[in-house]
Amino acid sequence: MTDKPIRRERRGPASARGRYRRLPAGTHGLDPELVRDDQARRLRAAMVELIAAKGYPAVRVADVAKLAHVSAPTLYRLYADKEQLLMGAYEDIARRAGLAIADAHREADPPRVRLLGAMQAFAQLAGTEPHAVSLLVLGAFGAGPRVRQKRRLALDALEAYVHANRSPRTPLDGSDLTVQALVGGIREVTASRVRDGRQDELPALAPALTSWAASYPRELAPGLEAPPETPVPAPGASGAIAPAHRAARPLRSGRSELPRALIERSQRERIVDATAAIVAEKGLPALTIPEIARRASVSNQTFYEIYESKHAAFLGAQKVGLHQALRVTGDAFDSHGEDWPFAVRAGLEALLDYLASEPEHAHLTLVDTFAASPASLAIRDRAMEGFRARLAPGVELARREGHKPDPAVTAEAVAGGIWQVLHGYIERGATGALPGVAPQLTYFALAPFLGAPRAAAVALETV
Repeated sequence: MTDKPIRRERRGPASARGRYRRLPAGTHGLDPELVRDDQARRLRAAMVELIAAKGYPAVRVADVAKLAHVSAPTLYRLYADKEQLLMGAYEDIARRAGLAIADAHREADPPRVRLLGAMQAFAQLAGTEPHAVSLLVLGAFGAGPRVRQKRRLALDALEAYVHANRSPRTPLDGSDLTVQALVGGIREVTASRVRDGRQDELPALAPALTSWAASYPRELAPGLEAPPETPVPAPGASGAIAPAHRAARPLRSGRSELPRALIERSQRERIVDATAAIVAEKGLPALTIPEIARRASVSNQTFYEIYESKHAAFLGAQKVGLHQALRVTGDAFDSHGEDWPFAVRAGLEALLDYLASEPEHAHLTLVDTFAASPASLAIRDRAMEGFRARLAPGVELARREGHKPDPAVTAEAVAGGIWQVLHGYIERGATGALPGVAPQLTYFALAPFLGAPRAAAVALETV
């Protein structure tokens, strides 16, 4: 699979002039607040367009000001820096998404109809403003922690809306992860199509997504609640789960009788581990080659013999973590032969144990991927295809038992929902608590295919 180019909207110079048309200059008698709002709107729109064209790190303040037809001094009067402008863009698209959903909301409608209206409104926004919605659901590569927190708040608001229309009497106390997973599934289906330039498909998928969301009852069966996120010892300490890496310490310096291939493997594994550790501790922007080399106990020259850049080292670490996650999941899944429901449960349990045993690699592969680059998303997409393939047999099984999940979105949405829950735990620093979520995630994975009662029985081992 090759990286897919992002389809860009074709807009000529006349269209750009229209989108960034300035208010009349000079003595026009307009309210100064109106003028400032118009300038800020043009700056936010320009920032979104430039991020889509060349990525956040490459966007310069001068480029934004030029495209928006706003002077640089005016930009700095409205926004302190590029990061604050990006945060303003997040606030703007989140507000407009909220307004679109609110306009579709009819209190007298049943919850399922309200949810369908919300999904259709969001899909319509994605179709007309794909770059802005892509920024909301995917984030901006290279953005800092303040920006990621702003995006998190926007997604929290979406989760609160879904919860209020799905199960308003159930508290949002963290024990029921269904809403997080539902939003994750919607985000996955939306992001993949926007990224591939297929956003026009989204309105037609809204009914299928609504049907998928409706396959989960409003209340969890007793025993499926997620435990509190208290510190939990990593299960990998027992040695039961193979780690993502195997180089515990550098080999002895000087002349060695060891095969060259073994030495290079040890160096590569130490670089991978050092990269994951640095990113988990300090964030991707703080990753530097000298620190990677120092922690991995290799020279800068040795680093460059293995990886051409720090980004290449990041992608190498990401591939290692995802490969191991797929391997442990697949091995556990395959051990159950034709018993697909219990194979899914075993695979999820193994995946959660692995992530808890490797918190640094878990953070890099599930959280930092979205801040890295399009190449890191392409690696993630290939891994997601592997996880979705494990869910595909559920479609035929469901049809034999009278359920009708939509094959176009169900496995994709389920995989995206599980990813969202894992992302949330890891981002909050609760990676060690993930094994306790296995019953609820098993239920979430199986309910659209088996029906909620049987899915709960498999998750709780009562069948």
